[in-house]
Amino acid sequence: MHVEVTSERSARRDDALRRKRRHASAYRRRRICFGAGFTATCVIIVIAVLLLSASGTTAQVNNGRLMAGESPSGSVAVTGTGQARPAFARLDDRDILLPIASSDVTIIAYQPISDDRAVALTPIGEQVNSNGVVRFVRGIFSSEQNIRYYLIPGNGGSPTSSVLIGAAPGSLVKAPVSGVVTAVKQYKFYGKYDDVQIDIRPEATSGTTVSLMFIDHVAVSIGDVVSAGETQLGEVRECPKELGAVLSKYTHDSGSHVHMIVTQDPIG
Repeated sequence: MHVEVTSERSARRDDALRRKRRHASAYRRRRICFGAGFTATCVIIVIAVLLLSASGTTAQVNNGRLMAGESPSGSVAVTGTGQARPAFARLDDRDILLPIASSDVTIIAYQPISDDRAVALTPIGEQVNSNGVVRFVRGIFSSEQNIRYYLIPGNGGSPTSSVLIGAAPGSLVKAPVSGVVTAVKQYKFYGKYDDVQIDIRPEATSGTTVSLMFIDHVAVSIGDVVSAGETQLGEVRECPKELGAVLSKYTHDSGSHVHMIVTQDPIG
């Protein structure tokens, strides 16, 4: 009798162990299937984005042309910052403020220039015409950016060695940094277009110059102390068609803008 009871208990334990093993095996299969399905979905999404990028739906700017299928009005340069002139770039640890009111800015576009003294700025915000996959990943892992900018073709130098800030002619231009006005230069752009360049030496720096071009109705003189976002420098100049063409293909207006460059004098 004792042998029979022991045998029954052993059989029940064996049966329970077999059921436990079957459940564990089924659980592993479900996990493997889920993992494979998730991976396949991610691959399909990435391939779809790449195909869209290749077809031009989310293509990067090609030879200065507007991204296919993209409307400039659908990608406002500045939104929801709560500031009239927020920081849009950095020079080392120094913020550079928008020289034009954010509500008036039509585009922020960085362009390389051939000047060995030009200092690369660090853009703040999201590049609108970056690779489609990069934008897709950013959209998943980051919140909406308040500032959007383009990288456009140019000649030599760092991609962010100058920046063009679009706005309608007559828009007020204010100092992007605090400092001292070191030059107000009248010159002929391309040897035929009247223009004015304003140079500012940022406070607490040596050899660094922030230059703004395409300025009209200049309101400062050499030696004036200016405050970032407060001191009026002048107004946006009406842009001749030849000069505005670089931006008009994006903004669908005259392409008028302020061109800003930061240079550093060689040491020694």
